[in-house]
Amino acid sequence: MKKLSILAASFASALMFSQVQDAMSYQAIIRNSSNQLVSNQTVGMKFSILKGSTTGTVVYSETQTQSTNINGLVTVKIGAGTLVSGSYSTINWGADIYFLKIETDPTGSNNYTITGISQLLSVPYALYAKTSGSSTPGPQGATGAQGIQGITGATGAQGLAGATGVTGPQGMQGIQGVTGATGAQGLAGATGVTGPQGLQGIQGITGAIGAQGLAGATGVTGAQGLQGIQGVTGATGAVGAQGLAGATGVTGAQGLQGIQGITGATGAQGVAGAQGPQGNAGNGFSNGTAGGQIILTNSTAPFSPGTPVSMTGDATINATGVVTVGSNKITTSKIADASVTMAKIATTSGTAGSSTYLRGDGTWSTPSSGSSIQLLTGTNTITLPASGSLASLTITVAGAAVGDAVIVNPISNISIGDYPPVYTSKVTSANTVTVYIYDTGSNGGSSFSFKATVIK
Repeated sequence: MKKLSILAASFASALMFSQVQDAMSYQAIIRNSSNQLVSNQTVGMKFSILKGSTTGTVVYSETQTQSTNINGLVTVKIGAGTLVSGSYSTINWGADIYFLKIETDPTGSNNYTITGISQLLSVPYALYAKTSGSSTPGPQGATGAQGIQGITGATGAQGLAGATGVTGPQGMQGIQGVTGATGAQGLAGATGVTGPQGLQGIQGITGAIGAQGLAGATGVTGAQGLQGIQGVTGATGAVGAQGLAGATGVTGAQGLQGIQGITGATGAQGVAGAQGPQGNAGNGFSNGTAGGQIILTNSTAPFSPGTPVSMTGDATINATGVVTVGSNKITTSKIADASVTMAKIATTSGTAGSSTYLRGDGTWSTPSSGSSIQLLTGTNTITLPASGSLASLTITVAGAAVGDAVIVNPISNISIGDYPPVYTSKVTSANTVTVYIYDTGSNGGSSFSFKATVIK
């Protein structure tokens, strides 16, 4: 709501070409409920002159529409507005006391929301003098004979204050009259209407900056955050350049030639040894039962050759020594990690490289230049765990595969000023995204929805 602040209300008579102007100057400052000026705006105002009291008869009423200046000041002339009732020029200012009622609509219309009433304490003398006859004093009359002292009459009612006349010559000292009885104490006058709001005081000088406050105590250490997602393994750095070859050491000096030893004499021929006894006959090799069999030594000492057997299992051998690996015998678990190179992958067409990929039909292909990104989405809802607890949920995303990039965002709202839950996610199996959630606020026990977007 806005309010009216009266800066000054001056009621004066101005003579122009020896004629009295039927108007009173009036000024006021308009402020809003935050005590801010209503500047450069049109305001609607209604002025009413009341006779005898603040609720007396309206002897004159008018309306005006005026604009405030940059300081919120509006200036009007009462008596020059749009007539509502009465006649300004016929008001008998000397006949009674009068009050001015001001009604204001800060929006410029006639919906008056600000009302104030104040007494006109100074009679507009120029307006009163307008009907009082000639203002030129007549000549001083002769002093009459002193009359007989009359009986002191009762004290009459206080008359209205007349206009101050021209000071006449000093008259003769009259006979001292009988002192009249002291009149009764007059009634206390009614409390006057509260005066208008004073002007806004000048802005005080900004006070000096206070001393630096003491440092606050160190806050409690927050809870341990969740383990971050494992980063992608960086590419292997390039092999460093070959270091320079060290200088060849100095060749040591040639050692002295040793003295040739004397050749020894040839020894005599030894006597032939006696013939040893005949050894036991060996077991020999047993005949096999089919071609392509192999002979293995026995498992116990003296590990003699065993009976021929056929080789079975993932590989077989024929009679000519050719080993054959059976169909579907080499499985993933039997291939060492990183042991299969591009050269070992048989393809029907294309060339393996950093800019190609191996298709399901066994061909190497180059990605198309157009947009080949696919966004696969899915949603699910979970009841959030209590604050400080960890929970998880799975979201089904058709087409998702382990290793695909995934983005998860909440699609539920939380209260203003509360903390959202902390979460991380990954594709844990085909068509399944797992979201790990840690609630840091006060949303535990409430239903919360997440959306997962897998980037293909």
